[in-house]
Amino acid sequence: MDTNKKNQTLLDDQENNNELSESELKTYQILYDALEKAPEKGFSLSFQNQIIRKIEAKQQRKFNIKVYSLFSIVLLMAVVCLSTFFNQDQFSMMFSMFLKYKFVALFLLLTVILIQISNRFMISKELKD
Repeated sequence: MDTNKKNQTLLDDQENNNELSESELKTYQILYDALEKAPEKGFSLSFQNQIIRKIEAKQQRKFNIKVYSLFSIVLLMAVVCLSTFFNQDQFSMMFSMFLKYKFVALFLLLTVILIQISNRFMISKELKD
């Protein structure tokens, strides 16, 4: 393939200049192989920051999935435990209390959702700047 020859010549030039360490050269080789085509003018100055942001976002998503799944499992276990300990009269009392304060519960739920949405917009705005 012609692109591999170009990549190899770029790597050879960088080796001759002794600007990069061996691990950096291996990293560039992996990057060029993954891209299948080396950029003609090189990488932009913000390329490294973009890659780091993408990797951090991916790691954050994985962490969030783990935390949310753990939370959902604990919540499910709590609901099962509560359902075994309470009888029908206690459930009817809790349901009537919820109906009495349903607007407060909806307000709190809406507040939490709006805070989460605003945080996502703020984070995406900071990344763009």
